[in-house]
Amino acid sequence: MKKLLKIIIGFNAVSLIHLFRCNWSGFVRACNNAFAAAFHALHSGFSMTDQYLPQISLDVILGDRVADIVLHVTRCDDGMLPNEQRMALLSILVVEAPSRVLEIGTFMGNTTRQMAENLPGAIIHTVDLPEDFSFKSEPIADKPKDDFHLIDGRCVGRDFKGHPCEVRIRQHFADTATWSFEEAENSNFFFIDGSHTYEYCKSDSEKCYELCAGNGVFLWHDCDDGHPGVVKLLVGWRKLGRDIRRISGTPMAYWKSS
Repeated sequence: MKKLLKIIIGFNAVSLIHLFRCNWSGFVRACNNAFAAAFHALHSGFSMTDQYLPQISLDVILGDRVADIVLHVTRCDDGMLPNEQRMALLSILVVEAPSRVLEIGTFMGNTTRQMAENLPGAIIHTVDLPEDFSFKSEPIADKPKDDFHLIDGRCVGRDFKGHPCEVRIRQHFADTATWSFEEAENSNFFFIDGSHTYEYCKSDSEKCYELCAGNGVFLWHDCDDGHPGVVKLLVGWRKLGRDIRRISGTPMAYWKSS
C-alpha cells in the first residue's frame, strides 16, 4: 500500500512518458524519485540539493580574473540554457581558456556556438544522440534515459550550422553509454548536460574524468531537486573528496580538480 501511495503522489509528466513507452520499471522509478524530492523539500524547509551541495558564488570562482565574454541574449526555448546560466558558464570558460572542450548534450547548439565564439582558438567537441534516434525503435538500453520530449523535438546543432565558428566545432552523434570518449582527446573542460538519470550522469562524468586523467574543469547542468540522479552522482563524488559546489542562483554545479 505504501509503495502504491508513493507512485500516486510522485506521478508527473516525466513518469507519464515512461508509462506511455510501456516501461513499467522506469515509470515506478520516476514516480519514486519525484516523491522523494517533494517529500524532502516539504519536510526539511530547504532543498535536497542545498543540504548536500554547498554553494559558491560566481565571484569567488572568478577571483581577480576578469571574464570578457560575448553573450547573445536570446529567447530560450524549453531545453535551452537560460541566459543568466549561460553567462556563468561562459565566464568560467573564458577565464579558464581551455584549448579543447567537451559538451555532452548539443541540443539546438546555442550554447555550443557561444562557447566557440568566446574561445576563438579552441576546438569544441559536442555529442548528442543520432538525429534519427527513436525510442520506439531503439532497444531498451542498460542505462535509463530521460527528457524524451526534448529528444523528439531536437534539431541538433541548428544554431551553429552555417556560422563561421562551425569549422571549430566537432559534432559527434552517439549514445554516450557506448561512445568512445577518446574522440574528444585532450579535452579538459566539460559541460555535462546529457541524460539526467543517475546512471548516465555517473557514466558521462566518470568517462570525462578518465579522459582528462582527473585534471580538468567540470560543470553540470540541472543540479536541482527535479533531477535527483544528478544530485546523487555529485554527492557521491563529494564523498570522494572532490569539492563540488552549486553555483549560487543557478542549477549548475562546478568543480575544478586542480
